[in-house]
Amino acid sequence: MTPTADDARRVNEKIADTLRAEIVAGTLKPGEKLPAVRQIAERFEVAAGTATKALQLLAKRGIVRADSTRGYFVSEQPEAAEGPVPSPEMVAIMSEIESLRAHLARVDDRLRHLESGCSSSCS
Repeated sequence: MTPTADDARRVNEKIADTLRAEIVAGTLKPGEKLPAVRQIAERFEVAAGTATKALQLLAKRGIVRADSTRGYFVSEQPEAAEGPVPSPEMVAIMSEIESLRAHLARVDDRLRHLESGCSSSCS
């Protein structure tokens, strides 16, 4: 997940918002265990610490609850958590945008790699 210059929110807040939208949309149901920190980190292409901060933010908001030995679980009443409820269409759009951002970040990295290799051998 690559933050853009026009988006001032921190990456962990964006991850928390995406996970919250999935919970509200019913993709993750009350009582259900969330993916492991490592899986979330891989999905959003961030460090495990960033994924942990996102989960801690959700716990602070009452959307998920932490079990110190088993992981994070969706709270029994996540819909009571703060903020407006996004539509399923909005959740799908947000998910697609995250996927596109990840793809563009990989393309950008590959282009930088190719350009750096060419600049030393193409001169």
